[in-house]
Amino acid sequence: MKKFVSKIAFSVFAFSVLALSSFAQFEGSIEFKRTNSVDTTKYVFYVKGTKVRLDEIGSKSKQVSGTSLIDLSGEQTTFKALNPERKLWMEKKPGSPVAAMGTPEITSTKASKLLLGVNCKEVVVNNKTENTTIKYYIGGSGFDFFVKFLKFMNRKDKSAIYYLLLKGNAGDGFPYLSIQTDNTTGKEVERLEVLKIEKKILDPVLFEAPKEYKKFEMN
Repeated sequence: MKKFVSKIAFSVFAFSVLALSSFAQFEGSIEFKRTNSVDTTKYVFYVKGTKVRLDEIGSKSKQVSGTSLIDLSGEQTTFKALNPERKLWMEKKPGSPVAAMGTPEITSTKASKLLLGVNCKEVVVNNKTENTTIKYYIGGSGFDFFVKFLKFMNRKDKSAIYYLLLKGNAGDGFPYLSIQTDNTTGKEVERLEVLKIEKKILDPVLFEAPKEYKKFEMN
C-alpha cells in the first residue's frame, strides 16, 4: 500500500513539474512595431518551443513581405528566409557578431510602466562613446527565446546589441518598449513597441516553408 501511495505521490509531483515547465516557456505570437525617422515597420514573432518565426509586414501593402524561420535548438547554423511574393525560400547565415564600442553603463532604475496590463521595469543603457542611450521597459516571463534569438541572429542595430548586455537585468522577460535617444540632442532616434501579445497553441506548419515554395540557389 505504501509503495502504491508513493507511486501516486511521485506521479502527481512529476505531472506538476511538467505542467509548470510547459507554462514557463511562452508559446504564441508577439506583434510589435519599429519606428524611426525613415519609416514605421510592423513585425510578428511566432514562438513554439525552440522554433521561431518572424514576419515583416509591408508598411504600404500591410501584407507579409518577408519571413525568417529559425530553430534555436542549437543544431542549426543557418536559417530559412522566405519571400512570399515570389514563393521562394533560401538558406541564410546570421551576421557576424558586433560589439558595442566603449563601456556602456547599465542602470536598473526604480521606474516602471504599465504596458498592455503588464508592469514593466525600466533598465537604462547609456553609451557615451556611441552617444546613445536606450531605455528598456521589460516585463512578463517565459520569453527565454528572445535572448537566444538575438544571439543567433547577431543583429547590428543598437537596440539588439545593448539588450544582450543586460543579462540578469532582463531575466526571461520581454522588452515591451525600448526608446533610443541621441545623447547630444536628446531627440528620439528609434522606438520599438509591443502592440499585442497572445498566448496560444501554434500549428507546427507555421515554422516550415510552404510546399509550393521553391528553394532559391545562389550562383
